[in-house]
Amino acid sequence: LKKGEDIVQKREVKAVLFDMDGTLADSFKAWLHVYNDTLKEFGFKSIAKNEFKKRFGSPIEKDVKEDYPGCTIKQVEEAYNRNFLKRSNLVKLFTGAKSTLKKLRRKKYKLALITGSTEAITNSILKRFNLRKYFDIVLTMKDVKRRKPAPDVVLKACKLLKVKPKNTVLVGDSINDIIAGRRAKCITVG
Repeated sequence: LKKGEDIVQKREVKAVLFDMDGTLADSFKAWLHVYNDTLKEFGFKSIAKNEFKKRFGSPIEKDVKEDYPGCTIKQVEEAYNRNFLKRSNLVKLFTGAKSTLKKLRRKKYKLALITGSTEAITNSILKRFNLRKYFDIVLTMKDVKRRKPAPDVVLKACKLLKVKPKNTVLVGDSINDIIAGRRAKCITVG
């Protein structure tokens, strides 16, 4: 740290942005199966859990480039959606996720869900756990051209919530979440 970097500036927080997979929902096991189901569907070899850990939370473009040569993003997205429906029972809500959302809602914070998942997968998780009512807005991979770690989804959420990034906390589990939040000039937690 450079001199002065360890000092946290006091800022008025008006909004909280949440990532979904790995932050609110424990979907790792489901996604491991979805990824391998999709690899097999396209005739590729499945990958081990340790290898998948390195990929978890990456944008679909990176998945396609690294593991689905010759496939389009649309083909992989459709396969993810199909395969996720078969594996959605493996998704669990993290302890305290719903109570945290309730508390933030009661305290009148603006809340957004920003995820790199597809709209279909996001909606299935929100519906299953009855979470949609807590969020002012929900943004998925279709809502921005550049996905995390680019700051686009974070900046779009702030714009739609009518808050400045400096008054926004981004809560995420991956390095891509944190980089996106920092690039947007948000407070990051993860």
